[in-house]
Amino acid sequence: MEEKKFSYLNKNNQWFPVIDISLQGPKRIRKFKALIDSGASFSVFRPEVAKLLGLKIEKGKLIYLEGIGGRILGYIHKLNLSVDDKNFFKCNIVFSYEFNVSFNLLGRNNFFEPFIISFFEKDKKVIIEELKQ
Repeated sequence: MEEKKFSYLNKNNQWFPVIDISLQGPKRIRKFKALIDSGASFSVFRPEVAKLLGLKIEKGKLIYLEGIGGRILGYIHKLNLSVDDKNFFKCNIVFSYEFNVSFNLLGRNNFFEPFIISFFEKDKKVIIEELKQ
């Protein structure tokens, strides 16, 4: 994968490192927006994403996630994810009916592993490079 540059998303006069990603479910591949969150342990997506992909949320592995907002129940699914629409890798995604924030989150647990992710706050850009083995 070549280096990918993404401009931050402006929402209500605040800037966020939100990128476009593709997720492959059992029935289809769809594009979604997600916030790269270095403070999040897990990638957590809203339940409607699972529905669009044709997933049954409860078929995943049960997990309780704890954070600043309290504790939520979720289900881990291992899905193919791509940031360039060509190169997919297996990524743990937690879906939760209790997750009701503005953005789907891309957390450290195996989303960050294959990449070097650089945040350029001044320029409102994020750059994702494939980690060379």
